[in-house]
Amino acid sequence: MNKVFVPIVLAVAVPASAALGAELVEQIVVRVNDRLITQSEFDKRLAIAARAPNHPIDAAELERNVLEDLIKEKLLEERAKEMSVGATDEEVDAAVARVKAQYNLTTDAEFDAALAQSGMTRDELKRQMRQSITLQKVVGRDVASQLQLTDDQLRLEYERKKDQYYAVPESAHVAEIVLKFPPGDAEARQKAVEKIEAIRGGLKAGGTVSFAEIAKQDSEGSTKDRGGDLGTVSKGELVEALDVAIFVTPPDEYPAPALMSDSVHLFRVTDRKGAGFKPFTEVKDDLRKRIQDDLYEKRFGEYMDKLRRDAFVKIYVPELAKLDEKKAGG
Repeated sequence: MNKVFVPIVLAVAVPASAALGAELVEQIVVRVNDRLITQSEFDKRLAIAARAPNHPIDAAELERNVLEDLIKEKLLEERAKEMSVGATDEEVDAAVARVKAQYNLTTDAEFDAALAQSGMTRDELKRQMRQSITLQKVVGRDVASQLQLTDDQLRLEYERKKDQYYAVPESAHVAEIVLKFPPGDAEARQKAVEKIEAIRGGLKAGGTVSFAEIAKQDSEGSTKDRGGDLGTVSKGELVEALDVAIFVTPPDEYPAPALMSDSVHLFRVTDRKGAGFKPFTEVKDDLRKRIQDDLYEKRFGEYMDKLRRDAFVKIYVPELAKLDEKKAGG
């Protein structure tokens, strides 16, 4: 926008008891078209940002982030005015009610006390909510509404990203018989291995006693009362030695026992399912959200860059102007 800049200074007269002719001048930090960011506004936002979790430790980076956010807000406020977009009283009241519910504040007195601890009044909260809702509507119309994806686009992205997001490992239903021995006791270990090999041999030969019955009688594992049932196990879920014993090639219902430092495990492996991918119909909504989230960041950045290019933005504090130039230059 090619607008002629006219310096604006906001001044408030000091009471007559003060020194004659003195003034309190609110310094202007930034002008964004006809909207102003004052020093007190910047300082207040900076203090809030400094208390936020995971805020930048570097003071210059924190100031640069706050400056960028405030400029973006002014640009969006201007766009809201152009679009005649605003928040209704009902929307603001509903947003305030959600805040109260979020923090379990049941009475107005509790609510006002909590706000006071944050240095805020109810009217100030409503103003913030009104601004937030308005800006969300602007972004919703100008950015989010442009992110519609067809099924063909989603299917193409599914083929590209299914290895990354939707791979399903090999799995099987597993039951176990566990025999334990004292670590370092070679004789006890040998006896446990011989016993479990004998059990395996009988099962493979088609003995009359079932795996579950043997587990309930002889197993010393935590699954004993369930007949050794571990449920469905995915490849990579258990420790490596057990995983290797279960997912052997070629598959075996009773694979060779897995020997650990203080135990030996015999498995019965059934209902094997090969590795694959979750079907497109099952992940379609998740995929849409992932793509839209990634695309939103890109489109929103491009949108804000355009708003700023088309606007008059003047930073009056040299130190902040340098930080802004550094941000713009990458």
